Amino acid sequence: MPSRFKSDLTDSMQAKYNKFAVAMLSKGLNFILTCTARTVDEQIALYAQGRKIVTEVNKLRQIAGLAPIKESQNNVVTWTLNSKHIVNLDDGNPDNNKSRAFDIALVINKKPHWDMKADVNEDQISDYMQAGAIGEACGLRWGGRFPKPDYPHFEGIETGSRPGRTAGVTK
Repeated sequence: MPSRFKSDLTDSMQAKYNKFAVAMLSKGLNFILTCTARTVDEQIALYAQGRKIVTEVNKLRQIAGLAPIKESQNNVVTWTLNSKHIVNLDDGNPDNNKSRAFDIALVINKKPHWDMKADVNEDQISDYMQAGAIGEACGLRWGGRFPKPDYPHFEGIETGSRPGRTAGVTK
């Protein structure tokens, strides 16, 4: 199952996450971590969602140790196979055993929400837009700026490419 632990982030990402968390709370934006690290098998299963029939998706989810989903849940949930969430790459680089990304969900009334228009702290700025600006100020790349926006996603800004395996392997 994908991790939600801050300790599964690289040291650099943990430092940026800590700065992000303090800034978010200072703005009255409560949130939870929904994902830090994933295995290659988990990423393959998630990528298959919304792209393959549910029986195929559930076979991949079983391989990854994920619970099956229903047809109504078979929607696209990730846009890439080469995610910075992927850890334990078989590339000989111990630095790739920690995640370089995290996802959040903003919290309203103690429940996660993904309403891009919500403004819980009533400052006339969408909470997810505000979270994105906070993340960028903390030195993170915000998924809200991706060609296919991923508003809850934040990742490290790397100076070089990440060596490793693209998760495009079929099973």
